[in-house]
Amino acid sequence: MNRNKKKLIEAKALCNDAKVGEEITCPSCGTTHVKKSYQSVFCKSKGGTKCKDNYWNNVDPKKRNNKTRISPASARYFNNVIMPERARELGFPSVEDMKSHVDENHGGWDEHNCHVEPCQWCELRPEYCRCD
Repeated sequence: MNRNKKKLIEAKALCNDAKVGEEITCPSCGTTHVKKSYQSVFCKSKGGTKCKDNYWNNVDPKKRNNKTRISPASARYFNNVIMPERARELGFPSVEDMKSHVDENHGGWDEHNCHVEPCQWCELRPEYCRCD
């Protein structure tokens, strides 16, 4: 992997200037591949986004030092899958209800104190159950 900032920038500029269908060289690893769309620059021969990540981590120091960044895909997965599953496990009908429960407790969250037996039919907390 190339880590020289100047060479990375020059190689990316060459790829940006190339036409779709031309053979280009990945700025990070040097692998040649055909440019499939106007924005393609990096190869996928290293798997995933390793070449693109190498480029931005070496060109932009803010990216390299950002230890808290969560990818948009990971954030979507967390919000759309993990949080709703966790809310259901705790007996809340929605993530919003779970969050409002946390807010009512001054931002604190203690699952042991929060646990109540859910309804045996709908599996929701008693305050949200409509089975009666």
